[in-house]
Amino acid sequence: MMTVIVVACAPTLAPEQESTREFETVAATAPSVTASSPAASSTPSLEPLDETESQPEPPPTPTLAPPPTAEQPVAATPTKPSPSPVLPTTTPPETPTPTLTPEPSRQTAGLTLPDDYEASVIAHGLRGPTQMILGPDQRLWVAQLAGEENAGQGQVVAVSLATGEQQVLLEHLFKPTGIAILADALWIAAGRDLLRAALSATGEIGPVETMLKDLPFNTRSEGTLTVSPAGRLIFETSGQRSGNQAIEGSAQLWELDPADPTHPRPIAIGLKNAYGHTFDAAGRLWITDVHDDRVNDEAPPDELNLWVEGADFGWPPCFGQQQPALNYGGTAESCATTRAPVVLFPPHSTPTSVVASPWEENTLLVALWAPPEQTIVRVPYALVDDNAVGQVEPFVSGMENPQHLLLLSDGSLLVSDFSAGVIYRLTLVSSN
Repeated sequence: MMTVIVVACAPTLAPEQESTREFETVAATAPSVTASSPAASSTPSLEPLDETESQPEPPPTPTLAPPPTAEQPVAATPTKPSPSPVLPTTTPPETPTPTLTPEPSRQTAGLTLPDDYEASVIAHGLRGPTQMILGPDQRLWVAQLAGEENAGQGQVVAVSLATGEQQVLLEHLFKPTGIAILADALWIAAGRDLLRAALSATGEIGPVETMLKDLPFNTRSEGTLTVSPAGRLIFETSGQRSGNQAIEGSAQLWELDPADPTHPRPIAIGLKNAYGHTFDAAGRLWITDVHDDRVNDEAPPDELNLWVEGADFGWPPCFGQQQPALNYGGTAESCATTRAPVVLFPPHSTPTSVVASPWEENTLLVALWAPPEQTIVRVPYALVDDNAVGQVEPFVSGMENPQHLLLLSDGSLLVSDFSAGVIYRLTLVSSN
């Protein structure tokens, strides 16, 4: 259980009211390494669970994977996911998503893209890939579930960008949804814990330690990890309610100094599930927020937000364009003081990743995981005071469940497909 220094969940968290939270630090002693090759299983859904569901048994301790041998396959054929809930095709009437005519498009690698772009497959055979980063060995490091969502079979896999060859680096992880490299260590968001493993000068992974344990969460996961320009780790504690209030420490975005990892600092509140985040070239922090609790007898929209210090994004009493959730005690007066979103997505869209477009200024790309959208959208925006307003436009379609977006230094974009187990590379072939 976590040791806590109480954090006051005030309506706003101003810089001068800065607080920290201390969690129990537990070092995980790795048992002797044994080879394992988890069997493929049905692909889990990312749709939010009922917050009252019971939690799974504690997972096994993560272990370093042995080097691959000729008898040990490096990939498995992915299975098809279970049918997902039907996604409404319109946004709430207060802030409808514009109806736009897609740009002229063509098919490459099975995807539909604008005419000036092409796609290629660089890896396949992954099993539930979540977040991907560029590793110190210049291979792609990919976190994946590698089995049922709560089975504790998660892995970190290295993928060659040239050949697609895969090597398991870590295994027996519980639901790894986020990975990052910071301060000579690999950081992993695993279920409701934050793990760290030291990296050697040659990029070899050391023993896995638990830095933050039993974080508040929505009974599902804590989303992805992001490294800030200042060398801090950005992570969320997804939202869970007690009545009309978020439980203490949940529904927040945090900043962690790797030199003091047990004292993360909350930097925003009122976020139901801030699953994806990114910094643009100007240092602005953009956040996706996945909503699920029904409000006023309807499903709420999902959001894209622009962070400022101490922002309150409104959940649970407020949703959408600062609208009151009457069933959670929201009022028009109180919701007017919360921070407005940049754009809204249709309910259940599940935006799992966001990046600044490498091809267009003042444009973001967002992966929408859930059907029937299952697409990557463009969000051109204009800055207004300390916030922004944007619009949602189609960009790439044809994936099963687009999960994570990663920019490469050559200007290309990598996109992982959770259910298909595929990683695509998108490139601009002309700029007419």
